[in-house]
Amino acid sequence: MSITPLALWQALDDLAFQRGLSPSGLAKAAGLDATTFNPSRRRGAQGAYRWPALSSLLAALAVLNVSLSAFARHVEGGEGAGVSQRSSRLIPSLYFSQLSSNSLFDELGHPAGLEWEPAAIPGGAPAGAYAVRVDNAMLEPVIREGSSLIVLPDLPPRLSDRVLLAQAGQPPHVGIWHGGSPASIAPLLETLQDSGPQGQMIVPEGPPAVWVHRIIMITL
Repeated sequence: MSITPLALWQALDDLAFQRGLSPSGLAKAAGLDATTFNPSRRRGAQGAYRWPALSSLLAALAVLNVSLSAFARHVEGGEGAGVSQRSSRLIPSLYFSQLSSNSLFDELGHPAGLEWEPAAIPGGAPAGAYAVRVDNAMLEPVIREGSSLIVLPDLPPRLSDRVLLAQAGQPPHVGIWHGGSPASIAPLLETLQDSGPQGQMIVPEGPPAVWVHRIIMITL
């Protein structure tokens, strides 16, 4: 079997995600520069994926407590990397900073497009769920960088549920669903001012590319 750089990066992301680590969190834990494993550094000038440096990969595997042979089996799609495939489900995942991209969801609000990558969720996740990996400090202090949001688009939000609002061309928004007419989303912290980018916001009506999805779990 031919191993590609992309398959290697996906395997490393899966193992880190299973342990609640973002790419930057894994790099920091391994004593590397925080941007070592960032998606923006994985491609060359022509867009092709690069191979990670062997020293960086070994440092990351040491943090993950995964041997090189077990990692190779994971890359090839086998078991033996420390988490049984029977106890996890692969679901689409994306970084929080990528949620303003175009064409991320189909007409039903389900993940679509090439930007999504598979991620393993320990213990499984409901069918239709997707994961958002928090790769910046926009949601702190409530949700720290390195956390993951497990989102279920087919589950209607209830009053006071935590929700994710995604709109093409606009920054994503995470808050508390207030519903109503017009529907609104309150900030995660009640002490935040009701103004500015972190304040309560009215959910736009009409544009087909506006999605409000219910967050069912947050991994730390």
